[in-house]
Amino acid sequence: MQISLLSIGLLVMAFSILMVVAPFRRAPAEVKIKNGATLSSVSRDLRAANVIPSSKIFALYMRLAGAERAIKPGTYRFEPSLPPYEVARKLIRGDTIALKVMIPEGRTARQIAQILESQKIVDASAFLAAVNDPVLTEKLGIPAKSSEGYLFPDTYFFEPGSDAEQIVVQMVANFRAAMKKIAGEMQNTLNAQALYEKVILASMVEREYRVPEDAPLIASVFVNRLSKNMPLQSCATVVYVLTEHLGRPHPSIVYYNDLRVKDPYNTYLNRGLPPGPISNPGEVSLKAALFPSKTDFLYFRLDDSSSGKHRFSRTLQEHNEAGIIPKGL
Repeated sequence: MQISLLSIGLLVMAFSILMVVAPFRRAPAEVKIKNGATLSSVSRDLRAANVIPSSKIFALYMRLAGAERAIKPGTYRFEPSLPPYEVARKLIRGDTIALKVMIPEGRTARQIAQILESQKIVDASAFLAAVNDPVLTEKLGIPAKSSEGYLFPDTYFFEPGSDAEQIVVQMVANFRAAMKKIAGEMQNTLNAQALYEKVILASMVEREYRVPEDAPLIASVFVNRLSKNMPLQSCATVVYVLTEHLGRPHPSIVYYNDLRVKDPYNTYLNRGLPPGPISNPGEVSLKAALFPSKTDFLYFRLDDSSSGKHRFSRTLQEHNEAGIIPKGL
C-alpha cells in the first residue's frame, strides 16, 4: 500500500514537473497548428520544437482539462522560458502571432497587395493571383473575373505567411457583412450584377470625395449623367488607367493628354460605368452609391483644397459662371 501511494506520489510529482518546467531552449520557437489538427499531432509538433518536455504528458493534461478540442489553429511563438501549462493556455486562447493590418479606403488590389507584402503577410503576386482567380470569384458570388471592389477596407489580423485565398475570402466576407449593415432591406432587391454595378459606382465615388457629406452628392452627379447617357468624365478613372494599367506613378495633375488615353476604363472616352471597380470602397462610398442624393447636378469640381469641399452645378453655363473649369472640358 505504501509502495503504491509512493508510486502515485512520484507520478503526480513527475506530471507536475513536466507541466511546470520548460525544456531548455535558447531562442523562441514558432509552431504552426493546422486547422483540424489532432491533439496527438499538436503535442508531437510541440515536442519536436522543444516547446514541451513530453508530448504524452501534455496531451494527458489537455484531456484532463477538457481542452482536447479547444486548440485554435494558427502560428504560435513560444518564448524559451514558457512553462508547458502556459503553452496549453496559449493554444486554448488562440494567442497566435497575427499582425494588425489596416487597409485604408480606396486602395486598389495592387496597393493592398503591397501593404500585405510589406508586413510579410503574403507575397503580393500570390495575393493578386487569388484576387484575379475567376474560380474563386465565382465561389464568392462575384459576377466578374476579379474580386477588386469587394476587398473591404478594415482592420485585420493576419499571420505572416497567410494563405492568399483565405485573405481574399475574409476580406470579401467583411464586405458582405458591411453591405448587410449599410443596405438593409435593399440588399434583398439587388442581384449579383446590380450589386456589382453599385460597387463600381462606389469605387468611383471613393476616389473622388474628400469629405463624407459630398459623397452622396457626387454619386448623384454620376447617376444623373448615366440617366442622360452623358460620359461620366471621372478623373479618378483616368488615374486608375495611368497607375494600374500603364504602371505610371500616381499623378499630382491630370493633363489633357491623359484624358485621351484609350482604355475601356477611361470615362472621358467611354460612356457608362467602367468595366469594373477602380478601387475598394469603404462604408461612406458604398452608402452613397446605394442611396445617392436626389439632385439635378451634372457637374462637380474641388472648390476648396484645404477643406476638401466640392462645388456642384446643374448646367454648363452655371458651371462657367461659377468660375469653374467644367469636368472633362
